[in-house]
Amino acid sequence: MTALIFLLVDFYKTKDAFPPGSFIGRLPVSGLTRPEAIDLIQKTPASQIFQPTVSFHIGEETFTFPIEELGIFVVADQTVDQGFALTHKENYIKELQKRLQKEELLLPLILDLDEDLTSDILKELAGQINSTPREAGITLNEFTGAYHITPDSPGRLLNPDKTVASARSALALGKPDLEIAVDYYMQPRITEAVLRSAPPVRRLSSYTTYYGKHDSPNRIHNIKLIASWVNNTILLSGETFSLMDKIGDFDAGRGFKEAYVIVGNELVPELGGGTCQIGTTLYNAAALADLEILARRNHSFYFNIYPLGRDATVYPGQADLKFRNDTPYPILIIAYADDKKLFFRFFGTPSSKRVEFSPAEIFLLDEDGSFRPSTLREVIATDRPFRTVVTRSVYDAKDKKLKEETIRSFYKLYGEKANVPIRRAEPR
Repeated sequence: MTALIFLLVDFYKTKDAFPPGSFIGRLPVSGLTRPEAIDLIQKTPASQIFQPTVSFHIGEETFTFPIEELGIFVVADQTVDQGFALTHKENYIKELQKRLQKEELLLPLILDLDEDLTSDILKELAGQINSTPREAGITLNEFTGAYHITPDSPGRLLNPDKTVASARSALALGKPDLEIAVDYYMQPRITEAVLRSAPPVRRLSSYTTYYGKHDSPNRIHNIKLIASWVNNTILLSGETFSLMDKIGDFDAGRGFKEAYVIVGNELVPELGGGTCQIGTTLYNAAALADLEILARRNHSFYFNIYPLGRDATVYPGQADLKFRNDTPYPILIIAYADDKKLFFRFFGTPSSKRVEFSPAEIFLLDEDGSFRPSTLREVIATDRPFRTVVTRSVYDAKDKKLKEETIRSFYKLYGEKANVPIRRAEPR
């Protein structure tokens, strides 16, 4: 009899109300009718029903906010209707049996957010999310051969509309972890996959030049500056390297100082003086690596800090050094400059080829306008124009000649004497 009375009382108490032990989120709603539960939810802060914070995720990055900042709220009527349906979907006896097996009935929440508040948060968050494409890179220890490849990533832009829609979908299921939607654009030029397939870590060539005894601090400064920009350049298969494109504008705001350059057969202090030593050193390293040289021009004056017949001048709008990576693999260019020297080293995938330069053949301009074989000593003594011919030969591992290139240069003057015209003194 007592059991029957209990059943009758419980039945009448729960047929229009939530059964004992019922919680919507963290809010107890036992014995409440639909209107009472809705009223209680509307009066209770969402942080007490749900949780204090929610988190946006993208990859391994997480951004956490108080739910009040996003205007997150419990959709009271839908949540109560859903909870009531879950607790009253079967006959009374079955529902009672389920209740007796559990101490608590945890009912899910349906949440939503304030779109304007959330959009304002996402605008601030975009500053941390948005990014330009990042190319893969490689750090090489020349002494140990150890290297580390950093991953690439495409450019990304936070998509606020998709993020809000995704957040609403998650909150409608009572989930506190929200995903940030982004649009990816512009795949990076250099990818980790390309570098890992053929790591450019084996030395192909190296070339070093030294400064002259009269070189100014300004000239050395410019050389160090440009070397730092060229250092760690990666040239993919088929790509062309342009030194002038790499350097950009010769502007004091970018750190350039005045040093001698050759202009109109005179030495003139200009911003970027010393760049030709970069060009010459880089040209020789590229030629020794057997890369295809697309553009190279010698100086009008020859200076003995450069290899005879193998120098390379550069000047905005007039002369550039260009070469192409005609190998099937990426090339890594390492540059270094200190107070005495400059060197470039090329790394890639070895091909067993060997490159040799012949000594320069010298031809002096004679009084009758013809060129005749000569020597450097005679060139220095006569102060007349001269030309040179250098042969670059490429051999395979069995010393079979694969190709031969003739490098021709013409010089108006040997520039190591007091005969070099100077328009104005160089700043020191």
